[in-house]
This record gives sequence, structure tokens and C-alpha cells, in this order.
Amino acid sequence: RRFPIGGFDQRQLRPWYLLGLALVAVNAVGTVASPPSAGVRLPAMPTLVAELVFVAFVVGPTEELLFRGLIQTALNGSIRSTISLRGWSLRWGTLVAAVVFGLFHLINLAYQPIGDTVVQIAIAVVLGLLFGVIYDRTRNLIGASLAHSLADFSGTAIPLVAWCYYLGR
Repeated sequence: RRFPIGGFDQRQLRPWYLLGLALVAVNAVGTVASPPSAGVRLPAMPTLVAELVFVAFVVGPTEELLFRGLIQTALNGSIRSTISLRGWSLRWGTLVAAVVFGLFHLINLAYQPIGDTVVQIAIAVVLGLLFGVIYDRTRNLIGASLAHSLADFSGTAIPLVAWCYYLGR
């Protein structure tokens, strides 16, 4: 079964723009609410630039292709039932794909504490649901990839700028 990629139709992309901007705002507020400590050690500039490029151009599109494009589309093709919640209809495949997307972030245990990873998993499940529902409605993987990339990039770049500001670099 083939998954739709979508295109650059502004009506399809509008929800993704709004979601991307909302996630940038959340990242900015989170950074201001929790400024970096003096003990933060930043890697060398080439490493930071490589990380930002990787996060902006690889992580979001790859995860969206895998989780929304392949897994969610396949699950929704196999599991045809839905859940109704207060007037909202949620497909079971979308819910399962969101949980799998969240659990995928267990990989981050390799470099961060378990408490941070559990929080990240919970956030990833919620974002997976949000991205999944919008993808079900728009069938636009390009918008999902752009919003995801913007969220990941701002989640890395905004704290980085704050760290440099607070630490006087």
C-alpha cells in the first residue's frame, strides 16, 4: 500500500505551519523558563553546526517518513476501526503509531538520564498523536517533515543561543 507524500498546496500545509510555529514558541518558552546552568559544557563549534544540520534536515523527515508515512499508513490500512472522543475520531493505527513513535525515543537512554527520557517519551507520544491526526486529515508528509524539522531545530538552536548568551560565549 502506497503512502501519500502530499505537495505544496497551501491549504494542506497551513495546519503544519501553525503547528511548527506553536512548537517553536513552546521551545522558546521552555528555554526561558529553564535557563542553562553554569556547568553546561558546549561541544566545539563544528560539532554544534553538524548537529544543527543533522537535526534540521535528517531527523524530522526520516522520522516522519517512517512513523507517519510507513507505520501509520500501514496500520490504518490494516486496522480500520476508530475511537471516538468527545466528537473527535481517532484511528487506532494512528494511536498505535504514536505510541511506537514515543517508545522509539527510548534510544535516548544512551546519552541522557531515565527521567529525561521518560518525559521525552510522553511528549513524543502526544506529538505523535498530534502529527498523526493532522497527517490523517491532510495526507501531507512534506508538511509533517517541515513541522518536525522546525520543532527539532528550534529545540536545539534556541537553548544553544541561550547557553551562549548566559555563559557569555
